[in-house]
Amino acid sequence: MLHRLACVALTFWGVDGKVIEGTVKLSSQDTEQYMTKFSFSPFSRAHIKGTFYPETGQYFDNHPHELVLCLYDEAQWAKFQDAMKKGSLCVDRKQLASWKTDRIHPSFKETDRGGRKDFSFDSYLTAPKGRAHYWFAVLMDCYLEEYNAHPPPMHYHITLTNGKSHLPADESGMSTINLLTLLAMGGYGAWFFYSALMRMRHSGQVHLITLIFCAAYALQTLSVFCELMHLRRFAADGKGLRWRHTFFALDFVSGLAQSISELVLSVLLIALAFGWTLGLESQEPIEGMVGRLLSGLHRPANLLRGLKSPSALLLLGIGGSQLILHGIGRRYEEDFNNFHDFEHWPGVALIAIRLGLCALFLWALRRSLAVERQREVIDFLNKLYFLGCVWFTCVPFLVVVALALPPYRRHQLVAGGSIFVQFIALALLSTLFSEGSEYYKMSSLAHLGQSLPQSLGGFGGGMRGGIGSKIAVD
Repeated sequence: MLHRLACVALTFWGVDGKVIEGTVKLSSQDTEQYMTKFSFSPFSRAHIKGTFYPETGQYFDNHPHELVLCLYDEAQWAKFQDAMKKGSLCVDRKQLASWKTDRIHPSFKETDRGGRKDFSFDSYLTAPKGRAHYWFAVLMDCYLEEYNAHPPPMHYHITLTNGKSHLPADESGMSTINLLTLLAMGGYGAWFFYSALMRMRHSGQVHLITLIFCAAYALQTLSVFCELMHLRRFAADGKGLRWRHTFFALDFVSGLAQSISELVLSVLLIALAFGWTLGLESQEPIEGMVGRLLSGLHRPANLLRGLKSPSALLLLGIGGSQLILHGIGRRYEEDFNNFHDFEHWPGVALIAIRLGLCALFLWALRRSLAVERQREVIDFLNKLYFLGCVWFTCVPFLVVVALALPPYRRHQLVAGGSIFVQFIALALLSTLFSEGSEYYKMSSLAHLGQSLPQSLGGFGGGMRGGIGSKIAVD
């Protein structure tokens, strides 16, 4: 599968910008329609071109139509929305435009069916110097207010290019960030997985905690790879790999893999906070429904019972909620859904889930510290407290900081910061599994292949001597 994706990636180079397609229906009641938004760089000349044509009938009905494409920068867009709420006239809203095309006139075009009249334009604009802006595109025909007009729907195809750049200004640098991260994760991951394989061959066993970590690492690597493919494809055709354009929707896969990786890493941190692999057996058991829900986080081996485990059902519920929130978030994002900018309620809900898991992590650590007496274990738990808090709160912190930045810079901070922090967290966590680490020496990992009593051979039966006996769970 990865080989196929790599081959496809070689074809994703091009010079086109953002491309939007769809159908617009104007009338006396709806004289304008929002089309898209795009961020232009102040250091390049933007190129905008488009074509509109009715599927049936004629839009141009012997009336002096005033079909134009208007662009509004961030300040004027706020005024436009305010004018809409006040019930202003179309001509007043058009005057607020930061830039607009000349009146778009129809031209006759030969087709297989004999011909049609297209409305086309091809224009340039120069963005204001100093910094990039989001520009919001609206198609208008204010003359429709003059009579009871119900012209036929028109299909449209609009291309926006940011000078010679392949991507909007708010995505500048993201391809490089994802590519460098992918190379770093691929190289480091190859070394780590090879080392883990060698230890497994030497001891005859691998611990479940190592497999959980490997799953989180692999999912994060997949997420970065898929997002890079989406960015490269977007640079080539202005559409990218999204559901609206292809079933090969790697942008959605990227966001989903990122969420699952974060959830898996959260489970791992919470399990360590409960004392998993550290022999903290003196803790009082958690009673009632709460205890049953958290049993799989206290001892992740319980998650292997599948749907029979309340903890597994809890995690499936959290994962399902994240999936739904990602889907809903697509209503608010146009091109790059991965690494939400969290400016909408689905993004806020995702932040709330992360902070809720952080609270559970801190509660588990407090219980473990209350019963532990070994100095080296206490020192490890204190380090885990610091690193865990940083990891759980880093994305909310980035979101808060991003609010102080111009809108076109927020995505870069949150997206790039999320990739960087996730990679650093995984790299730091991987050091726990090296044989020279203090954690390795004090945990049950030091007894692999020797005296570790529990393995997957005890789950499901019939696995003794097979792969189940090679996975230690303690």
